[in-house]
Amino acid sequence: MNLSDIFTNDSQKPIPKPNAVRRLSGDDGPWSPDHVRGIVCNPCYAGIGPYPGLVPEAAWVHAAARTIHEDGAEQFLVNMLQMLRESFEHAHLQLGEAEDE
Repeated sequence: MNLSDIFTNDSQKPIPKPNAVRRLSGDDGPWSPDHVRGIVCNPCYAGIGPYPGLVPEAAWVHAAARTIHEDGAEQFLVNMLQMLRESFEHAHLQLGEAEDE
């Protein structure tokens, strides 16, 4: 198997839209199911990149596996990519701001 075998068959299929929302610290508004999904789909909460682990890795993995079972792997992966993009974009902006001061 090579990369063209992997990407050729499914790359034209549409993927689901993200249905997870990244909740920013200091947000004191009501929680929604999309906010909870955003935490479960974001491995940064288990400690990735500049983010310290806020939940035990095993707890995050088990919650992620349950969510994959309930929502499907494609939906979970779309949400995880979105949460990672937003988390690292936020971290980059914070580091850039710190360097400018």
